[in-house]
Amino acid sequence: MARILMTTSDHLMIDRRILQEAQTLTLAGHDVTILAGFECASSSSYELGKIKIKRFAYDWSDRRFVEGAKKLGLVAGSRLHYLAARTFNVWAARSARINSFEQFVIDRMLIEEFDVIHAHDFPMLGAAVEVARTRDVPLLYDAHELYYAQIQLAPHTRKKYKSREKRLIKSADVTVTVNPHIAKLMAQRYRIPSPRVILNAAPLQRVERTGRLRDRFGLAPGTKIVMYQGWISANRGIETFVEAAEYLSPGIALAIVGYGDFENSLKAIVEQKNLQGKVFFFGGVPSDQLHEITCEADLGVIPYIGVDDNNYFCSPNKLFEFAVASVPFISNNLPFLADIIREYQNGIARDITTPRSMASTIADVFSDASRLQQLRDGCELARQSLNWEIESKKLIDIYSELIPSRDLKSSGGNARE
Repeated sequence: MARILMTTSDHLMIDRRILQEAQTLTLAGHDVTILAGFECASSSSYELGKIKIKRFAYDWSDRRFVEGAKKLGLVAGSRLHYLAARTFNVWAARSARINSFEQFVIDRMLIEEFDVIHAHDFPMLGAAVEVARTRDVPLLYDAHELYYAQIQLAPHTRKKYKSREKRLIKSADVTVTVNPHIAKLMAQRYRIPSPRVILNAAPLQRVERTGRLRDRFGLAPGTKIVMYQGWISANRGIETFVEAAEYLSPGIALAIVGYGDFENSLKAIVEQKNLQGKVFFFGGVPSDQLHEITCEADLGVIPYIGVDDNNYFCSPNKLFEFAVASVPFISNNLPFLADIIREYQNGIARDITTPRSMASTIADVFSDASRLQQLRDGCELARQSLNWEIESKKLIDIYSELIPSRDLKSSGGNARE
Protein backbone atom coordinates (compact mmCIF):
# COMPACT_ATOMS: atom_id res chain seq x y z
CA MET A 1 0.00 0.00 0.00
CA ALA A 2 1.25 3.46 -0.90
CA ARG A 3 0.31 6.70 0.80
CA ILE A 4 -0.73 9.09 -1.98
CA LEU A 5 -1.09 12.83 -1.43
CA MET A 6 -3.23 14.58 -4.03
CA THR A 7 -3.39 18.37 -4.27
CA THR A 8 -5.88 20.51 -6.15
CA SER A 9 -6.86 24.17 -6.17
CA ASP A 10 -10.57 23.28 -6.64
CA HIS A 11 -12.40 25.19 -3.91
CA LEU A 12 -16.06 25.07 -5.01
CA MET A 13 -16.44 21.45 -6.09
CA ILE A 14 -13.67 18.89 -6.48
CA ASP A 15 -13.47 17.79 -10.10
CA ARG A 16 -14.94 14.39 -10.93
CA ARG A 17 -11.65 13.28 -12.47
CA ILE A 18 -9.84 13.81 -9.17
CA LEU A 19 -12.40 11.94 -7.09
CA GLN A 20 -12.51 9.04 -9.56
CA GLU A 21 -8.74 8.71 -9.59
CA ALA A 22 -8.66 8.81 -5.80
CA GLN A 23 -11.39 6.21 -5.53
CA THR A 24 -9.67 3.91 -8.03
CA LEU A 25 -6.47 4.10 -6.01
CA THR A 26 -8.20 3.44 -2.69
CA LEU A 27 -9.98 0.44 -4.19
CA ALA A 28 -6.55 -0.80 -5.28
CA GLY A 29 -5.49 -0.72 -1.64
CA HIS A 30 -3.81 2.66 -1.34
CA ASP A 31 -4.26 5.38 1.20
CA VAL A 32 -5.32 8.64 -0.49
CA THR A 33 -5.50 12.11 1.03
CA ILE A 34 -6.70 15.08 -1.02
CA LEU A 35 -5.65 18.58 -0.01
CA ALA A 36 -8.20 20.74 -1.82
CA GLY A 37 -9.08 24.36 -2.33
CA PHE A 38 -6.67 26.28 -0.10
CA GLU A 39 -8.96 29.28 -0.74
CA CYS A 40 -12.16 27.90 0.75
CA ALA A 41 -14.44 30.01 2.93
CA SER A 42 -13.46 27.90 5.93
CA SER A 43 -11.22 24.96 6.70
CA SER A 44 -12.71 21.49 6.99
CA SER A 45 -11.80 17.81 6.99
CA TYR A 46 -14.00 14.87 6.08
CA GLU A 47 -13.98 11.46 4.46
CA LEU A 48 -15.59 10.39 1.21
CA GLY A 49 -15.59 6.63 1.40
CA LYS A 50 -11.97 5.81 2.15
CA ILE A 51 -10.68 9.11 0.71
CA LYS A 52 -9.54 11.67 3.25
CA ILE A 53 -10.24 15.25 2.14
CA LYS A 54 -8.85 18.39 3.77
CA ARG A 55 -9.83 21.89 2.70
CA PHE A 56 -8.22 25.16 3.75
CA ALA A 57 -8.87 28.89 4.09
CA TYR A 58 -5.87 30.84 2.81
CA ASP A 59 -5.42 33.98 4.91
CA TRP A 60 -2.69 35.58 2.74
CA SER A 61 -0.12 35.00 5.44
CA ASP A 62 3.32 33.67 4.58
CA ARG A 63 5.30 31.70 7.14
CA ARG A 64 8.53 33.17 5.81
CA PHE A 65 7.29 36.71 6.46
CA VAL A 66 5.82 35.83 9.86
CA GLU A 67 9.16 34.45 11.00
CA GLY A 68 11.03 37.49 9.63
CA ALA A 69 8.57 39.94 11.17
CA LYS A 70 9.09 38.41 14.61
CA LYS A 71 12.83 38.79 14.27
CA LEU A 72 12.38 42.43 13.28
CA GLY A 73 9.98 43.10 16.13
CA LEU A 74 7.05 44.10 13.89
CA VAL A 75 3.81 44.13 15.86
CA ALA A 76 0.99 42.11 14.27
CA GLY A 77 -1.97 44.38 13.51
CA SER A 78 0.14 47.52 13.24
CA ARG A 79 0.18 49.56 10.04
CA LEU A 80 3.89 48.92 9.61
CA HIS A 81 3.31 45.16 9.87
CA TYR A 82 0.47 45.41 7.32
CA LEU A 83 2.55 47.38 4.81
CA ALA A 84 5.54 45.09 5.26
CA ALA A 85 3.35 42.02 4.67
CA ARG A 86 1.86 43.52 1.51
CA THR A 87 5.32 44.39 0.22
CA PHE A 88 6.57 40.89 0.96
CA ASN A 89 3.64 39.24 -0.83
CA VAL A 90 4.17 41.41 -3.92
CA TRP A 91 7.86 40.55 -3.95
CA ALA A 92 7.10 36.85 -3.55
CA ALA A 93 4.57 36.94 -6.39
CA ARG A 94 6.85 38.75 -8.81
CA SER A 95 10.36 37.62 -7.98
CA ALA A 96 10.57 34.70 -5.55
CA ARG A 97 10.94 31.08 -6.65
CA ILE A 98 7.96 30.24 -4.42
CA ASN A 99 5.13 32.76 -3.99
CA SER A 100 3.13 33.21 -0.80
CA PHE A 101 0.23 31.01 -1.91
CA GLU A 102 2.59 28.21 -2.86
CA GLN A 103 4.35 28.52 0.49
CA PHE A 104 0.97 28.12 2.19
CA VAL A 105 0.35 24.97 0.15
CA ILE A 106 3.84 23.63 0.86
CA ASP A 107 3.38 24.07 4.60
CA ARG A 108 0.11 22.10 4.50
CA MET A 109 1.64 19.35 2.36
CA LEU A 110 4.61 18.92 4.69
CA ILE A 111 2.30 18.18 7.61
CA GLU A 112 1.24 14.97 5.85
CA GLU A 113 2.99 11.62 5.51
CA PHE A 114 3.08 10.26 1.95
CA ASP A 115 4.99 8.13 -0.54
CA VAL A 116 3.78 9.79 -3.76
CA ILE A 117 2.57 13.28 -4.70
CA HIS A 118 -0.20 13.52 -7.32
CA ALA A 119 -0.55 17.20 -8.26
CA HIS A 120 -3.61 18.27 -10.22
CA ASP A 121 -3.08 21.20 -12.61
CA PHE A 122 -0.55 23.99 -12.89
CA PRO A 123 -1.42 26.00 -9.71
CA MET A 124 -0.22 23.01 -7.65
CA LEU A 125 2.90 22.19 -9.65
CA GLY A 126 5.38 24.60 -8.07
CA ALA A 127 4.57 23.51 -4.53
CA ALA A 128 4.52 19.85 -5.53
CA VAL A 129 7.98 20.03 -7.12
CA GLU A 130 9.38 21.70 -4.00
CA VAL A 131 7.88 19.13 -1.62
CA ALA A 132 8.81 16.16 -3.82
CA ARG A 133 12.43 17.31 -3.67
CA THR A 134 12.28 17.87 0.08
CA ARG A 135 10.78 14.47 0.82
CA ASP A 136 12.50 12.63 -2.05
CA VAL A 137 9.27 11.06 -3.32
CA PRO A 138 7.92 10.54 -6.86
CA LEU A 139 5.74 13.24 -8.41
CA LEU A 140 2.88 12.60 -10.83
CA TYR A 141 1.69 15.78 -12.56
CA ASP A 142 -1.90 15.56 -13.80
CA ALA A 143 -2.50 18.41 -16.27
CA HIS A 144 -6.24 18.78 -16.83
CA GLU A 145 -5.71 21.43 -19.51
CA LEU A 146 -3.23 23.82 -21.09
CA TYR A 147 -3.61 26.09 -18.09
CA TYR A 148 -1.57 28.98 -19.44
CA ALA A 149 -3.63 29.14 -22.65
CA GLN A 150 -6.86 30.37 -21.03
CA ILE A 151 -8.14 33.43 -22.85
CA GLN A 152 -9.22 35.14 -19.63
CA LEU A 153 -5.59 35.40 -18.51
CA ALA A 154 -3.64 38.52 -19.44
CA PRO A 155 -1.02 37.99 -22.19
CA HIS A 156 1.92 38.57 -19.85
CA THR A 157 0.42 36.09 -17.37
CA ARG A 158 -0.03 33.46 -20.07
CA LYS A 159 3.60 33.89 -21.09
CA LYS A 160 4.79 33.66 -17.49
CA TYR A 161 2.74 30.54 -16.73
CA LYS A 162 3.86 28.79 -19.91
CA SER A 163 7.52 29.48 -19.19
CA ARG A 164 7.20 28.30 -15.59
CA GLU A 165 5.29 25.14 -16.46
CA LYS A 166 7.89 24.33 -19.12
CA ARG A 167 10.60 24.51 -16.48
CA LEU A 168 8.78 22.75 -13.64
CA ILE A 169 7.24 19.93 -15.65
CA LYS A 170 10.67 18.42 -16.22
CA SER A 171 10.81 17.62 -12.48
CA ALA A 172 7.75 15.37 -12.66
CA ASP A 173 8.44 11.64 -12.74
CA VAL A 174 5.27 11.09 -14.76
CA THR A 175 3.05 13.61 -16.55
CA VAL A 176 -0.54 12.75 -17.41
CA THR A 177 -3.06 14.75 -19.40
CA VAL A 178 -6.58 14.46 -20.76
CA ASN A 179 -6.33 13.76 -24.51
CA PRO A 180 -3.80 13.00 -27.26
CA HIS A 181 -3.96 16.48 -28.79
CA ILE A 182 -2.94 18.22 -25.58
CA ALA A 183 -0.31 15.55 -24.92
CA LYS A 184 1.23 16.25 -28.34
CA LEU A 185 1.24 20.01 -27.78
CA MET A 186 2.85 19.65 -24.36
CA ALA A 187 5.53 17.36 -25.76
CA GLN A 188 6.31 19.80 -28.58
CA ARG A 189 6.15 23.04 -26.61
CA TYR A 190 7.90 21.79 -23.47
CA ARG A 191 10.34 19.39 -25.17
CA ILE A 192 9.38 16.47 -22.96
CA PRO A 193 8.33 12.88 -23.69
CA SER A 194 4.69 12.75 -24.64
CA PRO A 195 2.52 12.73 -21.48
CA ARG A 196 0.40 9.69 -20.76
CA VAL A 197 -3.30 10.11 -21.56
CA ILE A 198 -6.15 9.34 -19.18
CA LEU A 199 -9.46 10.53 -20.62
CA ASN A 200 -12.00 12.38 -18.48
CA ALA A 201 -14.30 9.39 -18.73
CA ALA A 202 -17.28 8.85 -16.43
CA PRO A 203 -18.15 5.58 -14.68
CA LEU A 204 -20.66 3.23 -16.26
CA GLN A 205 -24.10 3.43 -14.68
CA ARG A 206 -27.53 2.20 -15.61
CA VAL A 207 -29.28 4.31 -18.25
CA GLU A 208 -32.85 5.10 -17.27
CA ARG A 209 -35.17 8.06 -17.35
CA THR A 210 -36.70 8.95 -14.00
CA GLY A 211 -38.66 11.97 -15.24
CA ARG A 212 -37.05 14.19 -12.61
CA LEU A 213 -36.07 16.90 -15.09
CA ARG A 214 -39.45 16.96 -16.84
CA ASP A 215 -41.28 17.04 -13.52
CA ARG A 216 -39.10 19.90 -12.30
CA PHE A 217 -40.03 22.10 -15.27
CA GLY A 218 -43.51 20.77 -16.02
CA LEU A 219 -42.58 19.53 -19.49
CA ALA A 220 -44.96 17.39 -21.51
CA PRO A 221 -43.85 13.76 -22.09
CA GLY A 222 -43.15 14.32 -25.80
CA THR A 223 -40.95 17.39 -25.29
CA LYS A 224 -37.43 17.02 -26.67
CA ILE A 225 -34.77 18.14 -24.18
CA VAL A 226 -31.46 19.58 -25.39
CA MET A 227 -28.96 19.86 -22.53
CA TYR A 228 -25.86 21.83 -21.68
CA GLN A 229 -24.32 20.64 -18.44
CA GLY A 230 -21.20 21.70 -16.58
CA TRP A 231 -19.46 24.89 -15.53
CA ILE A 232 -21.32 28.02 -16.66
CA SER A 233 -18.88 30.69 -17.80
CA ALA A 234 -18.19 33.07 -20.64
CA ASN A 235 -16.25 32.01 -23.74
CA ARG A 236 -17.98 28.63 -23.90
CA GLY A 237 -20.70 29.52 -26.40
CA ILE A 238 -23.50 28.95 -23.87
CA GLU A 239 -25.14 32.29 -24.70
CA THR A 240 -25.47 31.11 -28.32
CA PHE A 241 -27.20 27.98 -27.04
CA VAL A 242 -29.68 30.09 -25.06
CA GLU A 243 -30.34 32.47 -27.95
CA ALA A 244 -30.98 29.51 -30.28
CA ALA A 245 -34.24 28.90 -28.40
CA GLU A 246 -35.77 31.85 -30.26
CA TYR A 247 -35.58 29.88 -33.53
CA LEU A 248 -36.72 26.48 -32.29
CA SER A 249 -40.20 25.09 -32.81
CA PRO A 250 -42.50 24.29 -29.87
CA GLY A 251 -41.83 20.91 -28.33
CA ILE A 252 -38.09 21.50 -27.92
CA ALA A 253 -36.80 22.73 -24.55
CA LEU A 254 -33.26 23.78 -23.63
CA ALA A 255 -31.97 22.75 -20.21
CA ILE A 256 -28.87 24.16 -18.51
CA VAL A 257 -27.53 22.05 -15.65
CA GLY A 258 -24.61 23.49 -13.70
CA TYR A 259 -23.40 26.53 -11.83
CA GLY A 260 -21.25 29.60 -12.33
CA ASP A 261 -21.53 33.38 -12.18
CA PHE A 262 -22.27 33.59 -15.92
CA GLU A 263 -25.67 32.02 -15.25
CA ASN A 264 -27.01 35.46 -14.34
CA SER A 265 -26.02 36.78 -17.79
CA LEU A 266 -27.83 33.86 -19.43
CA LYS A 267 -30.94 34.48 -17.37
CA ALA A 268 -30.84 38.12 -18.48
CA ILE A 269 -30.88 36.96 -22.13
CA VAL A 270 -33.89 34.77 -21.40
CA GLU A 271 -35.66 37.74 -19.86
CA GLN A 272 -34.77 40.14 -22.68
CA LYS A 273 -35.84 37.77 -25.43
CA ASN A 274 -38.89 36.36 -23.64
CA LEU A 275 -37.57 32.82 -23.78
CA GLN A 276 -39.24 31.68 -20.59
CA GLY A 277 -40.85 28.31 -21.21
CA LYS A 278 -38.12 27.44 -23.71
CA VAL A 279 -34.96 27.70 -21.59
CA PHE A 280 -34.72 26.16 -18.12
CA PHE A 281 -32.03 26.39 -15.45
CA PHE A 282 -31.67 23.36 -13.19
CA GLY A 283 -28.81 24.64 -11.06
CA GLY A 284 -25.73 22.80 -9.82
CA VAL A 285 -25.80 19.07 -9.28
CA PRO A 286 -23.37 16.98 -7.17
CA SER A 287 -21.27 14.75 -9.41
CA ASP A 288 -22.84 11.58 -8.01
CA GLN A 289 -26.31 12.79 -9.08
CA LEU A 290 -25.43 14.19 -12.49
CA HIS A 291 -25.83 10.95 -14.45
CA GLU A 292 -29.50 10.62 -13.51
CA ILE A 293 -30.19 14.13 -14.83
CA THR A 294 -28.09 13.69 -17.97
CA CYS A 295 -30.08 10.59 -18.92
CA GLU A 296 -33.14 12.83 -19.26
CA ALA A 297 -31.69 14.59 -22.31
CA ASP A 298 -32.55 13.68 -25.90
CA LEU A 299 -29.57 15.62 -27.19
CA GLY A 300 -26.48 17.13 -25.60
CA VAL A 301 -24.66 20.25 -26.73
CA ILE A 302 -20.97 21.11 -26.39
CA PRO A 303 -20.97 24.71 -27.69
CA TYR A 304 -17.26 25.51 -27.17
CA ILE A 305 -15.95 27.76 -29.93
CA GLY A 306 -12.18 27.36 -29.85
CA VAL A 307 -11.40 30.82 -28.46
CA ASP A 308 -8.12 29.51 -27.05
CA ASP A 309 -6.12 26.28 -27.15
CA ASN A 310 -8.02 24.91 -24.16
CA ASN A 311 -11.35 25.27 -25.91
CA TYR A 312 -10.05 24.26 -29.33
CA PHE A 313 -8.47 21.03 -28.08
CA CYS A 314 -11.07 20.37 -25.39
CA SER A 315 -12.26 16.98 -24.19
CA PRO A 316 -14.69 18.13 -21.49
CA ASN A 317 -16.33 16.01 -18.82
CA LYS A 318 -19.71 16.48 -20.48
CA LEU A 319 -18.54 14.61 -23.59
CA PHE A 320 -18.03 11.47 -21.52
CA GLU A 321 -21.09 12.03 -19.34
CA PHE A 322 -23.19 12.17 -22.51
CA ALA A 323 -21.47 8.96 -23.68
CA VAL A 324 -22.24 6.87 -20.59
CA ALA A 325 -25.81 8.25 -20.57
CA SER A 326 -26.21 7.23 -24.26
CA VAL A 327 -27.03 10.82 -25.23
CA PRO A 328 -25.94 12.00 -28.73
CA PHE A 329 -24.40 15.45 -28.95
CA ILE A 330 -23.75 18.35 -31.30
CA SER A 331 -20.65 20.51 -31.30
CA ASN A 332 -18.45 22.74 -33.36
CA ASN A 333 -15.82 20.96 -35.44
CA LEU A 334 -13.07 20.88 -32.80
CA PRO A 335 -10.25 18.32 -33.12
CA PHE A 336 -10.88 15.86 -30.28
CA LEU A 337 -14.68 16.08 -30.55
CA ALA A 338 -14.37 15.41 -34.28
CA ASP A 339 -12.15 12.40 -33.52
CA ILE A 340 -14.83 10.93 -31.27
CA ILE A 341 -17.59 11.55 -33.80
CA ARG A 342 -15.60 9.88 -36.58
CA GLU A 343 -14.91 6.83 -34.44
CA TYR A 344 -18.29 6.29 -32.82
CA GLN A 345 -20.82 8.24 -34.93
CA ASN A 346 -22.46 9.45 -31.71
CA GLY A 347 -22.60 13.14 -32.58
CA ILE A 348 -22.68 15.82 -35.25
CA ALA A 349 -19.95 18.42 -35.72
CA ARG A 350 -21.08 21.57 -37.52
CA ASP A 351 -20.74 25.30 -37.30
CA ILE A 352 -22.98 26.10 -34.33
CA THR A 353 -21.42 29.47 -33.58
CA THR A 354 -24.61 31.45 -34.22
CA PRO A 355 -28.08 31.03 -32.70
CA ARG A 356 -29.61 30.28 -36.10
CA SER A 357 -27.02 27.66 -37.05
CA MET A 358 -27.33 25.98 -33.67
CA ALA A 359 -31.13 25.95 -33.89
CA SER A 360 -30.93 24.56 -37.42
CA THR A 361 -28.62 21.74 -36.31
CA ILE A 362 -30.89 20.84 -33.39
CA ALA A 363 -33.94 20.86 -35.66
CA ASP A 364 -32.17 18.65 -38.22
CA VAL A 365 -31.37 16.03 -35.57
CA PHE A 366 -34.97 15.74 -34.42
CA SER A 367 -36.50 15.90 -37.91
CA ASP A 368 -34.65 12.82 -39.21
CA ALA A 369 -35.72 9.74 -37.22
CA SER A 370 -33.33 7.35 -38.98
CA ARG A 371 -30.36 9.69 -38.44
CA LEU A 372 -31.29 10.09 -34.78
CA GLN A 373 -31.38 6.32 -34.37
CA GLN A 374 -27.94 6.06 -35.98
CA LEU A 375 -26.65 8.57 -33.45
CA ARG A 376 -28.17 6.56 -30.61
CA ASP A 377 -26.56 3.39 -31.95
CA GLY A 378 -23.25 5.25 -31.99
CA CYS A 379 -23.85 6.26 -28.38
CA GLU A 380 -23.98 2.60 -27.39
CA LEU A 381 -20.58 2.03 -29.00
CA ALA A 382 -19.14 5.11 -27.29
CA ARG A 383 -20.58 4.05 -23.96
CA GLN A 384 -18.70 0.74 -24.08
CA SER A 385 -15.34 2.39 -24.82
CA LEU A 386 -15.40 5.86 -23.26
CA ASN A 387 -15.88 4.93 -19.62
CA TRP A 388 -13.89 5.06 -16.41
CA GLU A 389 -13.74 1.28 -16.11
CA ILE A 390 -11.32 1.34 -19.06
CA GLU A 391 -9.46 4.55 -18.15
CA SER A 392 -8.96 3.52 -14.51
CA LYS A 393 -6.76 0.62 -15.65
CA LYS A 394 -4.39 3.14 -17.25
CA LEU A 395 -4.03 4.88 -13.89
CA ILE A 396 -3.25 1.61 -12.13
CA ASP A 397 -0.65 0.79 -14.79
CA ILE A 398 1.01 4.17 -14.30
CA TYR A 399 1.21 3.70 -10.55
CA SER A 400 2.61 0.20 -10.96
CA GLU A 401 5.46 1.76 -12.94
CA LEU A 402 5.83 4.71 -10.59
CA ILE A 403 6.09 2.45 -7.53
CA PRO A 404 7.24 -0.87 -9.00
CA SER A 405 7.75 -2.46 -5.60
CA ARG A 406 4.04 -2.18 -4.87
CA ASP A 407 1.58 -4.88 -5.85
CA LEU A 408 -1.06 -2.79 -7.62
CA LYS A 409 -4.15 -4.57 -8.83
CA SER A 410 -6.88 -3.01 -11.00
CA SER A 411 -9.93 -2.03 -9.01
CA GLY A 412 -12.25 -2.27 -12.02
CA GLY A 413 -13.51 1.25 -11.38
CA ASN A 414 -16.77 1.93 -9.57
CA ALA A 415 -19.44 0.65 -11.95
CA ARG A 416 -23.03 0.50 -10.87
CA GLU A 417 -24.13 -1.32 -14.01
